[in-house]
Amino acid sequence: MYALRFFLVLFIFVLMVGCGSSLNTPPPLDQAAGVAITPFIAGEKAGTLGKWVPINLTTRLELALKDTQWVYDQSEKVDPVASKLGELGLTLNDIFADPALAAKVGQALKVDLIIIGKLDNPKFTHKDFNTFLKRMGRQGGISGTSTMVRARQSALVKAHLKVIDTKTGELIFDDSVLDYIKYWFAFQVENRNMVRFKTEEEMMADLGNHLPRRIAYALYPTGMPIVKEGEVLLKPENIILIGTGGEVAWD
Repeated sequence: MYALRFFLVLFIFVLMVGCGSSLNTPPPLDQAAGVAITPFIAGEKAGTLGKWVPINLTTRLELALKDTQWVYDQSEKVDPVASKLGELGLTLNDIFADPALAAKVGQALKVDLIIIGKLDNPKFTHKDFNTFLKRMGRQGGISGTSTMVRARQSALVKAHLKVIDTKTGELIFDDSVLDYIKYWFAFQVENRNMVRFKTEEEMMADLGNHLPRRIAYALYPTGMPIVKEGEVLLKPENIILIGTGGEVAWD
């Protein structure tokens, strides 16, 4: 009898879990008449990403969902979300922590869903590869005078996203999106000082364009193109380098 009860309880638990909604399931953006996207909370090192990521994200979603009303801060003068937060005496941290407060802001903005984001500080890396490589000559042979090395830069940032149904105050989406972009360089050792590597400001600008594409796919995968993590944004053109393992791949 005890065993029967145990398995009955276990079955009911599994059934309840299976029927529950997952917080990483994309929200029903295409069913909403209006959606608000707030500025994203961003640390000091994230710079202006907190401002530009939501703007670029909304621009992409607007093109895919033209019948939806999009409410977002476009500039210092056109800032419906920031203004409403001020009127209600709330901050971005307040509504990120409390779905009920987020729903209150969304109701005041007259939208069905409100999207909130929080950005980690981006990380930048630079790695030199000291393995000597031979550059393939024009005739298909190995050029003994073109010995080269490589370097790779990368930028990584994570966005924590929440979507709240303003009618019910329910948190319907709670997940993170990681963005990771790379840049490859090849040069002769003696010319290293002549190589123009990416600055952190330039990589931040690239994240500001690339991360919204990753987020857009996470939120609306049926209407947005997939954008892979770890995309190479820059690599040497028309250069084939040969190492001990064969041709070098820029990945």
